[in-house]
Amino acid sequence: METCNVGIIGLGGFARLIAVALKESKQVRVIAGADTDPHRIEKFKEETGIEKAHCNAVELLPDPEIDLVIIATPPVYHYDLGRLSLSSGKHVFFEKPGALTPDCMSELIALAKTKKVKASIDFVMRRNPLYSILKELCNMNLFGLPERAFLENYAHDDSLPPEHWFWDYEKSGGIWVEHGVHFFDLTNWLLGFPQKCQGDKIPRDSTGLVDRVLGTAYHNNNAVVSYYHGFTKPEEFENTYFSLIFERAYTKVKGWIPVKLVIDAMVDPEVEKYMMEDLLMKARAYLPGIDISLETRLLKNWDSNAMFKGRGKEYKSTARVRFTYQLTKDRWQVYRACIRQGIEDLAQTIKGEKPRPDVTLDDAKKALDVAVMMEGIRC
Repeated sequence: METCNVGIIGLGGFARLIAVALKESKQVRVIAGADTDPHRIEKFKEETGIEKAHCNAVELLPDPEIDLVIIATPPVYHYDLGRLSLSSGKHVFFEKPGALTPDCMSELIALAKTKKVKASIDFVMRRNPLYSILKELCNMNLFGLPERAFLENYAHDDSLPPEHWFWDYEKSGGIWVEHGVHFFDLTNWLLGFPQKCQGDKIPRDSTGLVDRVLGTAYHNNNAVVSYYHGFTKPEEFENTYFSLIFERAYTKVKGWIPVKLVIDAMVDPEVEKYMMEDLLMKARAYLPGIDISLETRLLKNWDSNAMFKGRGKEYKSTARVRFTYQLTKDRWQVYRACIRQGIEDLAQTIKGEKPRPDVTLDDAKKALDVAVMMEGIRC
């Protein structure tokens, strides 16, 4: 199999974004789609030029040309369509969350194993080169232990009227499940699975519509992560920040799909060289088609014998340097590249070029585990 043929179930805006992203792929080709809404079908055909479109998943799945199914529907349909697709012997790429509960995700994991098919999920954070830099810093222990992280997500709700499925827990799972899983997977990847979590839901008004959530997770070595999601802004005024603080470095990315990472760190010559050379080269190779520039600014010099203390530890440092890593494409180009890379990674697994995808349904279950813990439900 040189090219992995794809059928998309659910032909809304995200499906059209996927189709655009995969136009540049040499490994994956979209050949069909399915939706229950004739208007969405026609719009999909018009925008993509793909003529093979079905009025439901049952018609699409028997197609022998289709190797991989992408489920791009609202969350309430992920589990049922996932079961149907996996049972049909198709490999599956899920839009997040993949299921509304950890138990349902466990069933999908078991079914994929029984049917001997591959599956992955669209956790785009892991594909971003800037987050790969944070992962390397965690793995290398260059700046000591991660101590604190926080997410501030001020998302838009101007396209989410009160009757939208997003606000219906039975259809979306709520903010923690529908959106929070992205960042739970990110912190699970960076810091390991949390030991405990607690969260609160903040209603907008007497209607009970929950448009803000706030939570805290406690990870290994007492690293504390705080989350805030608020769906309260017009799209032109939304903003997202994610910061990870180490014992000897502050890091910050801005944007739901970030294109800039700023690291303010205490370094010695060896670490500074690594940040400017090896780490930059790794990040440049991380996401095909997306390059990175680096600017550095010396904030302070210290004598080579200067000693510092913090958190009961003693260490040397010769300088405080600000490193600014900047992606060379805009956020939509980066977003499409991240989606494409996730699907191509699964395709490589399907073709036997690697044993398993980088992101698995086990990762999806762990993110859901954190979400339900934030909801106050024991896993």
